[in-house]
This record gives sequence, C-alpha cells and structure tokens, in this order.
Amino acid sequence: MLKFLKSKLSPYYEFWILNALLATLIGARYFLYFPDLPFDGLQFSFAVTSLFSHMALLALVFWLVGLVVCFLPLKIKRPILALVATIALGFLFVDTMVFGFYRFHLNYPVLSMVMSGQIVEFPWSAWLMLVVGLGSVFALQWWALSKMELRSFTLTKKLRKVFFPLFIATTLASHGIHIWAAAKTYQPVMFVNQYLPMFYPTIANSFLIKKGWLDREELERNQAKAPKVQGGLNYPLNPIVGEAPSQPKNIMLILIDSWRPDTVTPEYMPTVYDLYNEGLSFDKHYASGNATRMGTFGLFYGLPGPYWHPMLANQRPTVLMDRLQELNYEIGVFTSAHIESPEFNRTIFANIPDLRIRGKSKGNSADRDIELVDDWMVWYDVNKSKPTFSFLFFDAPHGFVFPADYEPKFEPMSGPNNPFVRSNDSDPEPIFNRYRTSTHFVDSKIKEVIAKLKAEGTYDDTLIVITGDHGEELNDNGQNFWGHNGNFTEAQIKVPFIMIGAGVDKEASQWPQGKMTTHYDFVPTIMKNYLGVTNDIEDYAVGEDLYGEFVDRPYTIVADYGDYAVVSEDKIFSLKGNGLYEVKDGTNRLLPQQEIDHERMHYAIELLTRYTE
Repeated sequence: MLKFLKSKLSPYYEFWILNALLATLIGARYFLYFPDLPFDGLQFSFAVTSLFSHMALLALVFWLVGLVVCFLPLKIKRPILALVATIALGFLFVDTMVFGFYRFHLNYPVLSMVMSGQIVEFPWSAWLMLVVGLGSVFALQWWALSKMELRSFTLTKKLRKVFFPLFIATTLASHGIHIWAAAKTYQPVMFVNQYLPMFYPTIANSFLIKKGWLDREELERNQAKAPKVQGGLNYPLNPIVGEAPSQPKNIMLILIDSWRPDTVTPEYMPTVYDLYNEGLSFDKHYASGNATRMGTFGLFYGLPGPYWHPMLANQRPTVLMDRLQELNYEIGVFTSAHIESPEFNRTIFANIPDLRIRGKSKGNSADRDIELVDDWMVWYDVNKSKPTFSFLFFDAPHGFVFPADYEPKFEPMSGPNNPFVRSNDSDPEPIFNRYRTSTHFVDSKIKEVIAKLKAEGTYDDTLIVITGDHGEELNDNGQNFWGHNGNFTEAQIKVPFIMIGAGVDKEASQWPQGKMTTHYDFVPTIMKNYLGVTNDIEDYAVGEDLYGEFVDRPYTIVADYGDYAVVSEDKIFSLKGNGLYEVKDGTNRLLPQQEIDHERMHYAIELLTRYTE
C-alpha cells in the first residue's frame, strides 16, 4: 500500500517544490515596497526564512487540497493541477500589486474592483500581458507535470532530498527569531510581519514569563523604549502646528468597557445621567470597533482599526499624546485591566514616561476599578496645579462584576457572567440586571471622581468626556449573541458619548440628535478646540469636529480583531479576514443580494490608504 501511495504521490511532491519556488520568487516582490531602511543581519535572516517558509506553506496548502486529484486519470488530473497552481500563483501576483498600491493585502471586493478597472484602469496591453503571463505559467505547469511523472524534471529532482528539511529548518528559524524579537521587542524583525499575506509568526512571551526565562519588568522596560524603525506610515500627513492655548483646560477621558446606551437612566447610572442632561450628548454614536483594541485605538488615533498593525510595528503613539506632551500636560493613565494586551503601552502611550501598566490589586475588575480611582486621586493631588490629561478606564461591566456587598442590586439577577451556557431562549432580564448592577457600581466611582474635581475647584476648568470602548449585546437581535466582538450591529458598536465642562456649549451645537457621530471625532474635536491645532483634520484623523459644522455621514468604518465593515444603521458591508465579504442588514442577517457595494469599498480604500506610504 505504501509503495502504491509513494508511486502515485512522488511526482506531486516535486510539483509542490516547483510551486513553492515560484511563489517565493513572486513573494519577493512584497519587499520591493519595504521602506528605505537598512536591513540588519537578523532582520534580513527573518525576512528570507519567513518568505521561503511561508510561501512554501501556502503552496503546501494548495498541494494538500489537490491530493485527491492525484488519483484521477492522467488526462484529467494534469490540466486540473496545472490550472489550480496557475490561478493560485496569479492571485499571489495580483496581491503583490494590490499591496504595492495600498499596503494591504487582497480581498475579493478589492480584486473585483481592480479587475473591473474601478481602482486602476488597465490598458489593453496590460490585459494582454496578464493573459499571456497566465497562459505561460499554465504551459509551464503542464510541461513540468509531464516531466515529473516521468521522473525527468531535473530541477525538482535534485531538490527532493533537501527541500523538506529546508522547509522545516526555515520555518523553525523564522518563528524562533520572531519569538526572540517579541521577547526583546526587537522592532526591525517585527516590522517585517505586515508584508507577507496571512502570516502570523509565533509570540511566546507569556510562556517565557511563566517558565521564568523572561522577566516581565525587563520586557516592559524594553517595550517602553523609543522605536528604532519608522516606516510604512505617513502619519500625520503634515507636521502638527498651532498656537498653544493661553489658558489650557484640563481634559478627562472616562472610558467604560462594554457600555450600553440604555443604562444611562436615573435608576441605573444616576451620576452619568445627570451629566448626560447637563452636557452635550450624542445619541447615535458608533465606536470604532466591537472590542477593546479597535474601540480604544480608533478613539485615541481618530483612525480605523486596520492602522493598528503598522502603528504597533512602528510603536507610533497618537498625535494627541504628542500634542499633550508638547504643551506640557501632565498625563495620567489609570486603567483597570493592564495595558500590555492590547499593547497600548506600545501604541497610544508609547512615549509616556513612568506609565502605569497595571494596578497592584489581585482582585477582580471591580477591585481594580476601586483602585484606579484611588490611584488617580493621589496623582491628581500632586498634579492639579498643572494642566492635566486624565484617562480612567473602568472594566467592571466587561465581566458584569461588582463588589459582593454592593447595593443596590437589580433583581432578579443571574449568577456570574457566563455566555457559554446561554441559548437563544435564555431570558435576558436576569443577565441584564447583573450587567446593570455593574454599571451602577461604575457610576458610583465616577461620582467620586466628579466630587473630587468639584472639591478642588477644577470642575469648571475640566473637559470631561465619557464614552465606551464598544457595546455589549444581550441577544438584542435574537441570534444568540451574548457579549461583543461577534458582529457589527448597533448592539455591539453603539455607545454613549457625553461631553461636559470646560468649553462645552450645548446650545451652540450644530449636530442634531439622531445623526451619526463616531469615535474618530474625539481627536479632531480635542486637537482643534483645546490644544490649538490648526492643521486640516485630514492631516491626522478621519473624523469631524463635533464643535464645528454638522456633517451628515451615511456610514462609518468599524473593525474587530480580524475583519472590518462599513456600517450604517440598516446595512453592514463587512470585509472578512479570509478575503471574502458579506452584506447584512442592521440585525446581522444576510441580505438576499450579496453584491459588492462599490461606494463603500471606495470609501474604505481611501481611508485605509490615506496614511500609508
């Protein structure tokens, strides 16, 4: 049996070798677009081993899929295998072209628009070259297969014994180098990752720390160092300029994890409800993501989630933090969860000295929420005579948590939050009551913060912004979604957005209720109205000035950890990480017509390429 399989499959091992080599040659084109930066030896080794091993892996995937074809008659299997290999290499080549134009990898809607000439108009000569090129590759595949079946294809025959060991060795080397680079935060290596499609090298920091082979404090010190590589980004488009305010105002951003707008009531969040009515509030505000990483990233950068990866690779902080430091603001970052994962210490706050990575509390998120307020008060007592930027990030609603002795509790109440035991038939009310109790607890901590500002006489000189990083679905759409990071419906992306205090003029607002605002609007509003920045907003963000003239936007872009979508209240056009797309209504149900929305695609492409180089 083994002899039979060997005789059948042996030629096609060589077929894998051939296509792995061709894929590597094509894939080398990605590095034509690498920024004009010097390669050091380790970075070069990582790039070479990763390119070869990853292209060989992609070729292996297609080879494994085609195994069944190997047992078909010769006249059938040869054209099928040659055609599949040609199409795969063709896609890879087109992806290198798309990456060259836009610095992101191929998905089906972009491919469709490229091929139809809606993004780039190809002259007839280019189409002729494409047809001739694909025909030539197909002919090569056909001819090579016939030679391999006769054991007479010299190139692959010579590589039979060394190729697989070379593939294993380069794979281990690539991932080994990346494990070391991640542990040492050696940026020149990690910068390479974004250039290869579907490439996810190994990170083992938690394992190394657990085994005692990596010191957490040393890791944090390395992560806090200034970045050594700046490339792939054109952010901001122009240097940030402006006049320093003569009387700078304090700025406080309060972020609540997993916050639903329907908790802003006198019963569930009385303090926030009063602020909501007193200040300027927006009742159709969309977060930039349906999970913490992208929701917080978009808020601080004013940019869509796909920019996270180049920002992290460059360890590029937001221009908001740059400007605050330039104006000598004291910056206090107080979060319940630690800020290493997501890596906000290497993105948003990368250049903040003495950054509070985590609190000391070993308790649950409610205990840490208590501690962060205590820590902020100590910090504020020291720094209240200077202009301050305070960031308070509460986490209790994320886990539906509150202190055991906390009152009031809303009844009937479910047990500890566990979405895995729920079904579409579960009664949401007891679950919701547990969540409401956690938001009431956070409201009590915000009450302490507000009281502190008033007691110190700085309340009127402080802009306070209260919002959520993302929403929290409690089966709102009847599809058994409990939580977040599951879809792009309003239940998971719509959050409150409240502005109150210094500089807020509720009566002068030109933004009517019921109209879309987004997390992308926070940075432009702060930069223009509080930090004296005179640049065009497009220099550094994709949002609008909420104190300025109303802009009616039909949709916005929202991201999760792997996908992104262009979203309006009634339509979700999502681009999947696997390159495909879906068109759904506002309740996350597929629409009958799964057509590419070219208008939304153009919008997404413009935003996602504006700050790349």
